Amino acid sequence: MQPSSPRRIRAAFIGFGLDTLDDHQRLTRSDQSLVVGGSEETHAALRETVLRMELELDRKGQQLGDLSPMELAELAWRIDSPELHEIALRLEAGLEQQGRAFEDLTAEELTELGTAEITILS
Repeated sequence: MQPSSPRRIRAAFIGFGLDTLDDHQRLTRSDQSLVVGGSEETHAALRETVLRMELELDRKGQQLGDLSPMELAELAWRIDSPELHEIALRLEAGLEQQGRAFEDLTAEELTELGTAEITILS
């Protein structure tokens, strides 16, 4: 039996704009992201975040799923995305609380950690 290689997670950045007041349907897709809805301004801001993220990933020769939570937090800081930075920190804190490795969690568990309120004790 051959040793198993680390599981590779296919990840995507999904952004939803919820402030649409007109009848326009806005959708932007790429290999690693999906941006849906929003006003023209909100959609453009989400699209800009995705572009900065993908350019940075391309520069490093990585995919979103290659990043650990701390690497994601660093990327989010570099592209000036406080929301993504907060999600990455929640993931890292949740993993530490559970004593689990990022690679061992399912997509559903990762989603729960990314949206959960985590209590960080000093």
